[in-house]
Amino acid sequence: MSTAVGAGAEPLLEGLLADLQLELAGLPGSGRSPAAGRAGALAADAARLGLGAYLGELLGTGPPVPGTRTLLDLEADEEGRRRSHTRWCAEARDLTVQVWDWLADRRAEAAPGRPWWSTRMAFPLPAGSLHALAAATAAPAPLAPLAPLAREWARTAGVADGTAEHNWRWLMLGKGLLPPGTPLPGLNELITGLVERLRDRSLLPAEHRVKVLRRPNSPSMVQAVRLPGLSLLSIPTAVTPVTVQYLQHELGHLVEHALRPPGAPLAERWSFDPVRSEGWALLLEHLVRSPAVLRELGMEPSTAGTVARFLAQEERFSRGLMAVDAALDTALDGVTTPAAALARAAELAAPTGLHWAPELLLLRQVRIVQWRAYLAGYAWRDAALATLTSRFGPGWPASADAWALLRAALAATGSAGDFLHTLRTSRRAAAAPRRQFSTSRTTSR
Repeated sequence: MSTAVGAGAEPLLEGLLADLQLELAGLPGSGRSPAAGRAGALAADAARLGLGAYLGELLGTGPPVPGTRTLLDLEADEEGRRRSHTRWCAEARDLTVQVWDWLADRRAEAAPGRPWWSTRMAFPLPAGSLHALAAATAAPAPLAPLAPLAREWARTAGVADGTAEHNWRWLMLGKGLLPPGTPLPGLNELITGLVERLRDRSLLPAEHRVKVLRRPNSPSMVQAVRLPGLSLLSIPTAVTPVTVQYLQHELGHLVEHALRPPGAPLAERWSFDPVRSEGWALLLEHLVRSPAVLRELGMEPSTAGTVARFLAQEERFSRGLMAVDAALDTALDGVTTPAAALARAAELAAPTGLHWAPELLLLRQVRIVQWRAYLAGYAWRDAALATLTSRFGPGWPASADAWALLRAALAATGSAGDFLHTLRTSRRAAAAPRRQFSTSRTTSR
């Protein structure tokens, strides 16, 4: 076993982490043999450097996380979506006992005074972010009705029942929002336009490499492979009205990877506070919702206006769904059987007015940290926007000083609270070049 400590172990360990990430994505690593076979020799180093739990997570050494194999078909006609949803529910129903056992085990082993979902994280949560994630349970009472939005979207799309789950998940993508034949920018055009905007603000260094994986009917996601040198960006192939928002969100995570300080300790570079990460991505996502920006990205004026209104509605809808997730987490305290857990799920879904399969809602509990991170991230985003507006005025997105300040906050490890403190108190922006960004697309690349 390796006896290297400190910086001497870092290159080997980061190479192992990189290969594990690539292989998990179905890509070849740099080694001649699978990365998992090399992990044992570096396990002690990983533990000493604070990466032992993360290495275990990549290796999948813990109990498997329950999940379905079926993907809801969001491209088929309504009957196709109905059949796909039936298969999805059946698989989730078969997993209900496994899901409940997984949740019950995690809840039982939680330390006193600590939320159950915080006990097996690869990196400890900062105290402020742990509090913010826990406070995300404070959903409106009663939970917001979401059926009116679903019905409004359904009327536009010509769908009879927008509250049926196989339909509202399709409508959330903006399907049926635009008249048939309305042109939308292509995927390559959107990526080029969004990356151009990031580079114009020096948010994405030219030397940061990105491997793009295009996977039909899959969720968009980004993951670090080497920090700050390489990231994987996985994107669906279909373009819908929410694609620009999803892409911008993932590019926000990519920026956080790319601007990590290379000289920081390895564990600090790999530790991402979920509130900070989601809040930052939501801030960038918020900026591409204006009709002006959507026009710059290639949408016709009337299309841009319609899509901008829909994206604001989609946020309200998504936040309502995640509020139910957080409320269900609290409501499961004291529950002892899978049947009772499903009953609680059905009770909490009812006020939304949506036909939401309780087995699918319960399955979402295995990802409760993600839903809480979004809810806490929205609050963080709003605080960041208020600070930027206070310091630079309502036109802050055109200010070079504002972007210099954001880069300074990003180019440091730390918590969501640290990031906000930098935005509120740092004077580094005063030294930035006095340049104003126009809202038009830059072509001098």
